Amino acid sequence: MRRWLLLVALSLILVLSACTQTLPPPPAAGEGAPAGESAAPAEAPADTDELTLAKLKEKGVLVVGTAITKPFEFRDPETNELVGFDVDTAKYIADKLGVDLEFREMPFASLIPSLETRKVDMTIAAMYIKPEREEVVDFATPYMETGLVMVVRPELADKVKTPEDLAGLRVGVKIGATGDKLAQELIDQGIDLVRKEYKETLESFVDAEAGRVDVVLNDYLNTLAYLKDTGSDLQIVKNEDGEVNFLSHVGLGIAVHDGDAELLAAINQALEEMQADGTYDALYQKWLLASQ
Repeated sequence: MRRWLLLVALSLILVLSACTQTLPPPPAAGEGAPAGESAAPAEAPADTDELTLAKLKEKGVLVVGTAITKPFEFRDPETNELVGFDVDTAKYIADKLGVDLEFREMPFASLIPSLETRKVDMTIAAMYIKPEREEVVDFATPYMETGLVMVVRPELADKVKTPEDLAGLRVGVKIGATGDKLAQELIDQGIDLVRKEYKETLESFVDAEAGRVDVVLNDYLNTLAYLKDTGSDLQIVKNEDGEVNFLSHVGLGIAVHDGDAELLAAINQALEEMQADGTYDALYQKWLLASQ
Protein backbone atom coordinates (compact mmCIF):
# COMPACT_ATOMS: atom_id res chain seq x y z
CA MET A 1 0.00 0.00 0.00
CA ARG A 2 2.80 2.40 0.88
CA ARG A 3 4.60 1.63 -2.37
CA TRP A 4 1.37 2.29 -4.30
CA LEU A 5 0.96 5.77 -2.71
CA LEU A 6 4.55 6.68 -3.65
CA LEU A 7 3.90 5.69 -7.26
CA VAL A 8 0.75 7.87 -7.40
CA ALA A 9 2.62 10.90 -6.00
CA LEU A 10 5.46 10.45 -8.49
CA SER A 11 2.97 10.25 -11.37
CA LEU A 12 1.34 13.53 -10.32
CA ILE A 13 4.70 15.33 -10.20
CA LEU A 14 5.57 14.15 -13.73
CA VAL A 15 2.22 15.32 -15.10
CA LEU A 16 2.52 18.78 -13.53
CA SER A 17 6.08 19.17 -14.81
CA ALA A 18 4.98 18.39 -18.35
CA CYS A 19 2.17 20.97 -18.24
CA THR A 20 4.18 23.82 -16.68
CA GLN A 21 6.55 26.11 -18.69
CA THR A 22 9.40 27.69 -16.76
CA LEU A 23 9.52 31.46 -17.31
CA PRO A 24 12.82 33.43 -17.24
CA PRO A 25 13.19 35.87 -14.34
CA PRO A 26 12.49 39.53 -15.09
CA PRO A 27 15.55 41.67 -15.88
CA ALA A 28 17.08 43.53 -12.99
CA ALA A 29 16.68 47.28 -12.75
CA GLY A 30 18.76 49.01 -15.42
CA GLU A 31 19.03 45.97 -17.66
CA GLY A 32 17.53 45.70 -21.12
CA ALA A 33 15.31 43.06 -22.66
CA PRO A 34 16.67 39.52 -23.27
CA ALA A 35 18.83 39.10 -26.36
CA GLY A 36 16.82 39.01 -29.57
CA GLU A 37 13.84 40.87 -28.06
CA SER A 38 12.89 44.57 -28.03
CA ALA A 39 11.96 46.37 -24.87
CA ALA A 40 8.48 47.92 -24.95
CA PRO A 41 8.64 51.74 -25.31
CA ALA A 42 7.69 53.77 -22.27
CA GLU A 43 5.56 56.08 -24.40
CA ALA A 44 3.92 55.89 -27.77
CA PRO A 45 6.34 57.19 -30.44
CA ALA A 46 5.70 60.70 -31.73
CA ASP A 47 4.10 61.10 -35.15
CA THR A 48 6.93 61.22 -37.67
CA ASP A 49 4.82 61.90 -40.78
CA GLU A 50 5.91 65.16 -42.36
CA LEU A 51 3.47 68.05 -42.18
CA THR A 52 3.56 69.02 -45.85
CA LEU A 53 2.19 72.29 -47.14
CA ALA A 54 -0.63 70.36 -48.79
CA LYS A 55 -1.62 68.87 -45.42
CA LEU A 56 -1.36 72.26 -43.76
CA LYS A 57 -3.56 73.96 -46.34
CA GLU A 58 -6.07 71.12 -46.09
CA LYS A 59 -6.13 71.62 -42.32
CA GLY A 60 -6.49 75.36 -42.91
CA VAL A 61 -4.79 76.54 -39.71
CA LEU A 62 -1.23 76.97 -38.47
CA VAL A 63 -1.08 76.04 -34.77
CA VAL A 64 1.67 78.02 -33.04
CA GLY A 65 3.04 77.40 -29.57
CA THR A 66 4.27 80.43 -27.65
CA ALA A 67 5.20 81.57 -24.16
CA ILE A 68 5.01 85.01 -22.57
CA THR A 69 8.33 86.80 -23.22
CA LYS A 70 7.83 90.57 -23.38
CA PRO A 71 8.17 92.36 -25.81
CA PHE A 72 7.92 89.31 -28.10
CA GLU A 73 4.64 87.98 -26.81
CA PHE A 74 2.53 89.34 -23.95
CA ARG A 75 -1.03 90.27 -23.06
CA ASP A 76 -2.18 93.79 -23.85
CA PRO A 77 -3.19 95.19 -20.42
CA GLU A 78 -6.27 96.89 -21.88
CA THR A 79 -7.61 94.22 -24.26
CA ASN A 80 -5.90 91.07 -22.91
CA GLU A 81 -5.06 90.32 -26.55
CA LEU A 82 -1.82 88.47 -27.28
CA VAL A 83 0.54 90.98 -28.89
CA GLY A 84 4.24 91.47 -29.58
CA PHE A 85 6.97 91.08 -32.16
CA ASP A 86 6.66 87.29 -32.39
CA VAL A 87 2.88 87.48 -32.55
CA ASP A 88 3.01 89.81 -35.58
CA THR A 89 5.71 87.65 -37.16
CA ALA A 90 3.58 84.52 -36.82
CA LYS A 91 0.61 86.38 -38.34
CA TYR A 92 2.79 87.39 -41.30
CA ILE A 93 3.91 83.79 -41.84
CA ALA A 94 0.37 82.39 -41.64
CA ASP A 95 -0.81 85.00 -44.13
CA LYS A 96 1.96 84.04 -46.54
CA LEU A 97 1.00 80.38 -46.18
CA GLY A 98 -2.64 81.21 -46.81
CA VAL A 99 -3.96 79.65 -43.60
CA ASP A 100 -5.55 80.83 -40.37
CA LEU A 101 -3.53 81.18 -37.20
CA GLU A 102 -4.12 79.63 -33.78
CA PHE A 103 -1.92 80.42 -30.79
CA ARG A 104 -1.48 77.99 -27.94
CA GLU A 105 0.08 79.71 -24.94
CA MET A 106 2.07 77.46 -22.61
CA PRO A 107 5.08 77.40 -20.27
CA PHE A 108 8.34 77.87 -22.16
CA ALA A 109 9.57 74.42 -21.14
CA SER A 110 6.55 72.82 -22.85
CA LEU A 111 7.23 74.30 -26.30
CA ILE A 112 9.62 71.71 -27.72
CA PRO A 113 7.76 68.71 -26.22
CA SER A 114 4.58 70.07 -27.82
CA LEU A 115 6.35 70.15 -31.17
CA GLU A 116 7.64 66.62 -30.75
CA THR A 117 4.13 65.30 -30.06
CA ARG A 118 2.62 67.50 -32.81
CA LYS A 119 0.33 69.41 -30.49
CA VAL A 120 1.59 72.49 -32.35
CA ASP A 121 2.98 73.00 -35.86
CA MET A 122 5.64 75.56 -34.98
CA THR A 123 6.89 77.54 -32.00
CA ILE A 124 7.98 81.16 -31.69
CA ALA A 125 8.90 82.60 -28.29
CA ALA A 126 12.25 84.42 -28.47
CA MET A 127 13.83 80.96 -28.26
CA TYR A 128 17.62 80.72 -28.34
CA ILE A 129 18.94 78.35 -31.01
CA LYS A 130 21.06 75.91 -29.02
CA PRO A 131 22.77 72.68 -30.14
CA GLU A 132 20.79 70.54 -27.71
CA ARG A 133 17.54 71.91 -29.14
CA GLU A 134 18.70 71.41 -32.72
CA GLU A 135 19.06 67.71 -31.96
CA VAL A 136 15.30 67.28 -31.51
CA VAL A 137 13.63 69.99 -33.65
CA ASP A 138 14.42 71.93 -36.83
CA PHE A 139 15.01 75.69 -36.66
CA ALA A 140 14.35 78.24 -39.37
CA THR A 141 16.99 80.83 -40.20
CA PRO A 142 17.45 83.05 -37.11
CA TYR A 143 14.99 85.93 -37.32
CA MET A 144 16.84 88.02 -34.76
CA GLU A 145 20.17 88.04 -33.00
CA THR A 146 20.96 88.88 -29.44
CA GLY A 147 23.87 88.45 -27.10
CA LEU A 148 25.85 90.14 -24.38
CA VAL A 149 26.49 93.89 -24.69
CA MET A 150 27.98 96.73 -22.67
CA VAL A 151 25.66 99.53 -21.56
CA VAL A 152 26.99 102.94 -20.49
CA ARG A 153 26.01 106.52 -19.78
CA PRO A 154 26.33 108.87 -22.78
CA GLU A 155 29.56 110.47 -21.52
CA LEU A 156 31.29 107.08 -21.57
CA ALA A 157 30.09 106.00 -25.00
CA ASP A 158 33.30 107.16 -26.73
CA LYS A 159 35.58 105.81 -24.02
CA VAL A 160 34.29 102.23 -23.81
CA LYS A 161 34.51 100.22 -27.03
CA THR A 162 36.03 96.87 -26.07
CA PRO A 163 36.28 94.66 -22.96
CA GLU A 164 39.84 95.92 -22.47
CA ASP A 165 38.41 99.40 -21.91
CA LEU A 166 36.68 98.13 -18.76
CA ALA A 167 39.97 98.29 -16.83
CA GLY A 168 39.55 100.55 -13.81
CA LEU A 169 35.76 100.84 -14.27
CA ARG A 170 32.90 99.65 -12.07
CA VAL A 171 30.95 96.97 -13.93
CA GLY A 172 27.44 95.93 -12.93
CA VAL A 173 26.36 92.33 -13.52
CA LYS A 174 23.42 90.13 -12.55
CA ILE A 175 24.56 87.36 -10.23
CA GLY A 176 25.05 84.09 -12.10
CA ALA A 177 24.20 85.55 -15.51
CA THR A 178 26.39 85.46 -18.61
CA GLY A 179 27.67 88.96 -17.88
CA ASP A 180 28.76 87.91 -14.39
CA LYS A 181 30.73 84.99 -15.82
CA LEU A 182 32.38 87.17 -18.45
CA ALA A 183 33.37 89.80 -15.87
CA GLN A 184 35.12 87.13 -13.84
CA GLU A 185 36.85 85.78 -16.95
CA LEU A 186 38.13 89.28 -17.76
CA ILE A 187 39.43 89.67 -14.21
CA ASP A 188 41.18 86.31 -14.53
CA GLN A 189 42.76 87.55 -17.76
CA GLY A 190 44.25 90.52 -15.92
CA ILE A 191 41.74 93.26 -16.75
CA ASP A 192 41.47 95.20 -13.50
CA LEU A 193 37.75 95.98 -13.42
CA VAL A 194 35.58 96.29 -10.34
CA ARG A 195 32.70 93.84 -10.49
CA LYS A 196 29.48 94.86 -8.72
CA GLU A 197 26.82 92.17 -8.42
CA TYR A 198 23.04 92.66 -8.49
CA LYS A 199 20.13 90.33 -7.91
CA GLU A 200 18.19 91.97 -10.75
CA THR A 201 19.35 93.73 -13.91
CA LEU A 202 16.97 96.64 -13.26
CA GLU A 203 18.96 97.57 -10.17
CA SER A 204 22.19 97.73 -12.16
CA PHE A 205 20.59 100.04 -14.74
CA VAL A 206 19.33 102.35 -12.00
CA ASP A 207 22.82 102.50 -10.50
CA ALA A 208 24.36 103.17 -13.93
CA GLU A 209 22.00 106.11 -14.44
CA ALA A 210 22.92 107.43 -11.00
CA GLY A 211 26.65 107.05 -11.65
CA ARG A 212 27.19 104.33 -9.05
CA VAL A 213 28.50 101.94 -11.73
CA ASP A 214 30.09 102.80 -15.06
CA VAL A 215 29.10 99.87 -17.26
CA VAL A 216 26.40 97.19 -17.19
CA LEU A 217 26.86 93.84 -18.95
CA ASN A 218 23.46 92.59 -20.11
CA ASP A 219 21.49 90.86 -22.87
CA TYR A 220 20.97 93.06 -25.93
CA LEU A 221 17.22 92.57 -26.44
CA ASN A 222 16.50 92.84 -22.73
CA THR A 223 18.38 96.15 -22.75
CA LEU A 224 16.42 97.41 -25.75
CA ALA A 225 13.17 96.64 -23.94
CA TYR A 226 14.38 98.55 -20.87
CA LEU A 227 15.41 101.59 -22.91
CA LYS A 228 12.06 101.59 -24.72
CA ASP A 229 9.96 101.23 -21.57
CA THR A 230 11.84 103.79 -19.47
CA GLY A 231 13.17 106.35 -21.95
CA SER A 232 16.57 106.06 -20.27
CA ASP A 233 19.54 107.83 -21.85
CA LEU A 234 21.82 104.84 -21.28
CA GLN A 235 23.49 103.66 -24.48
CA ILE A 236 24.53 100.29 -25.87
CA VAL A 237 28.22 100.34 -26.75
CA LYS A 238 29.02 100.28 -30.47
CA ASN A 239 32.29 99.62 -32.24
CA GLU A 240 34.24 102.04 -34.43
CA ASP A 241 31.99 101.16 -37.39
CA GLY A 242 28.88 102.18 -35.48
CA GLU A 243 27.66 98.60 -35.06
CA VAL A 244 26.59 97.07 -31.75
CA ASN A 245 29.62 95.50 -30.11
CA PHE A 246 28.36 92.03 -29.18
CA LEU A 247 30.54 90.21 -26.67
CA SER A 248 28.65 87.00 -27.47
CA HIS A 249 26.11 85.99 -30.12
CA VAL A 250 23.01 83.82 -30.18
CA GLY A 251 20.15 83.66 -32.67
CA LEU A 252 16.43 83.51 -31.98
CA GLY A 253 14.65 80.85 -33.98
CA ILE A 254 11.28 79.54 -35.08
CA ALA A 255 11.12 75.77 -34.57
CA VAL A 256 9.17 73.05 -36.37
CA HIS A 257 8.89 69.30 -35.92
CA ASP A 258 12.01 67.43 -36.98
CA GLY A 259 11.67 66.60 -40.69
CA ASP A 260 9.00 69.14 -41.67
CA ALA A 261 11.15 70.32 -44.57
CA GLU A 262 8.44 71.97 -46.68
CA LEU A 263 7.07 73.99 -43.77
CA LEU A 264 10.58 75.01 -42.74
CA ALA A 265 11.39 76.21 -46.26
CA ALA A 266 8.13 78.16 -46.43
CA ILE A 267 8.86 79.84 -43.10
CA ASN A 268 12.35 80.81 -44.28
CA GLN A 269 10.85 82.24 -47.47
CA ALA A 270 8.34 84.27 -45.47
CA LEU A 271 11.11 85.62 -43.23
CA GLU A 272 13.09 86.70 -46.30
CA GLU A 273 10.06 88.51 -47.71
CA MET A 274 9.42 90.09 -44.31
CA GLN A 275 12.92 91.57 -44.42
CA ALA A 276 12.65 92.65 -48.07
CA ASP A 277 9.30 94.45 -47.87
CA GLY A 278 10.16 96.47 -44.75
CA THR A 279 7.81 94.65 -42.38
CA TYR A 280 10.66 93.40 -40.19
CA ASP A 281 12.11 96.88 -39.70
CA ALA A 282 8.66 98.30 -38.89
CA LEU A 283 8.00 95.61 -36.28
CA TYR A 284 11.46 96.03 -34.79
CA GLN A 285 10.85 99.75 -34.41
CA LYS A 286 7.37 99.18 -32.99
CA TRP A 287 8.21 96.57 -30.37
CA LEU A 288 11.90 96.98 -29.54
CA LEU A 289 13.07 100.52 -30.16
CA ALA A 290 12.28 103.64 -28.19
CA SER A 291 10.47 106.36 -30.09
CA GLN A 292 12.87 108.79 -31.69
